[in-house]
Amino acid sequence: MAELWLQKMRREKRDWRLHELRVAKLPPDYRVVMKLITKYLWNFAGDGRQMIEVLYGIRDLFEEGAASGRPVLAVTGDDVAAFAWNVLMEAQTSTWMGKKAAHLNADVKAALAGQALPDGA
Repeated sequence: MAELWLQKMRREKRDWRLHELRVAKLPPDYRVVMKLITKYLWNFAGDGRQMIEVLYGIRDLFEEGAASGRPVLAVTGDDVAAFAWNVLMEAQTSTWMGKKAAHLNADVKAALAGQALPDGA
């Protein structure tokens, strides 16, 4: 069991390093924005692995934008925080925040339907 966990951790660490290498190959403007988005999005991470998948998706999008010669802000728009937030919201079902939102919605529906609320509510 511990061996499987160790293999998984090594694989994830290797994948993250490959991600960082790919980010390092981005043009300077894309690289700076990717690093700042990464820092911003980690504030909302519940399960790091799921957040990493979100970051991989942004990196892929940035690689496509850079390959086509588009400026980074043509990819993200001028409001980079809104771009990052929208990407996160699209993936929210797999984030801690998304799970909390789903629980809130379920609790509200249950309360309004007259069902018992979960402990602590």
